[in-house]
Amino acid sequence: MGEGGSFACPECGNELTLKGTSAGRQLRCNWCETWVEVPFLPRAVVRRTRFSRGRPRWVAWTWWGLAALTLLLVVFGTRGILRTRNRQRIERNLTARIADATAEERAGRFEAAVKSIHAALAEAARLEPQQRPARMAELEELRDRFVRRAAVAQIESAAKATPGEAIATYKALLARTWREGTLEGLEGTLREKLERTRRQWAEADLAAAKQAVVAGLPDEAIDLCERSIKTAEELAPAVQNPLQNQANAIVAALIDQRGVIYDQPQGQFTLGTPQSYRTALQPVLGPVLRQHGYLTDRPSSSWHSLWTTRAPYHFSFDVVERQHGDYLNTKSQLSILSLRMMLSRNGSSIWQAGPLQAQTQPSIPSLSAFTASRFATDERRRAEFERVLYDDAQATLMAKVQFSLRSFLDIRPSTP
Repeated sequence: MGEGGSFACPECGNELTLKGTSAGRQLRCNWCETWVEVPFLPRAVVRRTRFSRGRPRWVAWTWWGLAALTLLLVVFGTRGILRTRNRQRIERNLTARIADATAEERAGRFEAAVKSIHAALAEAARLEPQQRPARMAELEELRDRFVRRAAVAQIESAAKATPGEAIATYKALLARTWREGTLEGLEGTLREKLERTRRQWAEADLAAAKQAVVAGLPDEAIDLCERSIKTAEELAPAVQNPLQNQANAIVAALIDQRGVIYDQPQGQFTLGTPQSYRTALQPVLGPVLRQHGYLTDRPSSSWHSLWTTRAPYHFSFDVVERQHGDYLNTKSQLSILSLRMMLSRNGSSIWQAGPLQAQTQPSIPSLSAFTASRFATDERRRAEFERVLYDDAQATLMAKVQFSLRSFLDIRPSTP
């Protein structure tokens, strides 16, 4: 059988190529023309495994299948181990949260117990579907128990709080009973406590208002009456009406004795108006009048109309405004103001001041040097500059009003 290959000539070293010549035959060298015997050239041996040495292919595929199956078993086994460890970790966390909640419950800190159970519910939501419902139901039962105990504790604590705080607590819990079935059965208790607290608070405010009247504190008495009426607004009419009638009677009597209203300022005006004088004078007069026992009008009060119809005291104002003379070297005119004030009772004067005179100062503190120089070189009459001159004169006038009120110290409202 012919074999291919090559070998070197033993005489000259030339490479001889074999083409179908068997070992032992003679071959002539092309270079040195020597006849050379063809040596035996061993073939490359192909190794066969025991699987390929005459074995069918399905055997190899079987082994490969077994290897793949083994790999899958390892993968799924690992996943199972990880799931078990995750479940164990969640259970440990749940146990810790429940223990925390139970400890808080024993200590009477029910809100903290509810918070711990909510954390446990969030942890339980990570359990596998087949385990989740039972654990969630157990935790929800604990949560409901803690929520109800927390509500009961709040009710007990509210009984020791101020009326305002207690009412706020009862109202908040009452709103929760409408949303949370856990608090079912507490609504009646809360309504009863809420109504009783409101009634007691309104009655206490009325009693305190009567004491304030005796002590000569009319403004405090009216504040208490206003709060009493507001507190009683949500009570049953049979309870509300007598309380409101008492408050109205106290306030009406105070206004009859001490009520004072500001009349609309009258007179001649240039840059001012009646309303601007009311706005400027009331903050100055109000504290002095209240300090001496008068009740000034409260426009936002539900009793505002009583001042208009029943207040015995009136504070009236006569105003005269003029513009005369130029300010320094400018064409803008000075403001000259005059004010007379009078307090009367049922038409008879009991105190008066004025006329108080004021005019623009030669040197205006609020006017910067730059602004003053700018207007000083302007040969035209400037409305905005005359407003600055007017405001300075009015500020001087208000200072004189405050000084004149010193003579008001001995004037107090008459009481029966």
